[in-house]
Amino acid sequence: MLITSERLMYLVTVADQGSFSAAARVLNVSPSAVNQMINNMEVDLDLSLFDRTAGKAPKLTNAGKAIYFQAQELMPRFEAIEKKVQSLKDGVETSLTIAVHGFTFTEQVNNAIYELTQEFPQLQVNIVDSEQADLTSESSSVDIVISPASLVPLRGLESKMFDKVHWQFVAATSHPLAKRRGELTKLDLIEHFQLLSSQGRVATPELIESLRYSPKVISCDQTYQIRSLLLNGTGFTMYPKRLAKELVDNGSVKVLKVDFDSDLLEWPVEVCWSQAIGQAGQWFIDSLLDE
Repeated sequence: MLITSERLMYLVTVADQGSFSAAARVLNVSPSAVNQMINNMEVDLDLSLFDRTAGKAPKLTNAGKAIYFQAQELMPRFEAIEKKVQSLKDGVETSLTIAVHGFTFTEQVNNAIYELTQEFPQLQVNIVDSEQADLTSESSSVDIVISPASLVPLRGLESKMFDKVHWQFVAATSHPLAKRRGELTKLDLIEHFQLLSSQGRVATPELIESLRYSPKVISCDQTYQIRSLLLNGTGFTMYPKRLAKELVDNGSVKVLKVDFDSDLLEWPVEVCWSQAIGQAGQWFIDSLLDE
């Protein structure tokens, strides 16, 4: 090839450093090696890339400038490819798909994902909704699932409990239940619409039923839909305590006090993963479990 990543690196370094000797120091080679590389490139391309005048810094010609600007776009890609190759040699997968349920997307999970991107900057990370993810399917592209624990053990998969979702009754401050004084009874709740997750892979009928306190239900496929309807006062809901904190602190919603024991309402959270997971995936799981 007439143009290689090495030749482009030498050209860019000379142009940026302003001299062949300065470029040689950066590249850790001799000035003659830099000069030879540029000369060979000019001969092969049949183009003059630098104007050389004794006592003056080499200056890019118009042709040199054109190649220089193209090289500035290409060099980061070459570097990324080299890092990717090294990752493959080290046994690091090229991508990792993590499925997270909306109600388990806590600060702990957020931090673990952030740390993953810092530890493996070349890794392509994909985040999907666990309700649409099927880790048991042979055609599944999902590597890790973080969600409320399944009532049925998943064969051929590893899993570990690492957290719990603690539920709170909440309603917008404009909702009638938020304006009631004293503790609410179950009879108070059945008079109003309750926002619940729709049935899915994670939200099984049993899990949904354990959270239902009203016959008047609005089912939502996505957690953002529950949040939106909660904030505009459409209904009350059971909301994870950690996720509700921000909304309570800013005065958007109010925690509803009830006259029955709601502290027992919690879901264990588990992380499940394929046995064929790669180095980055295992690092992420270890990081999550070490929290």
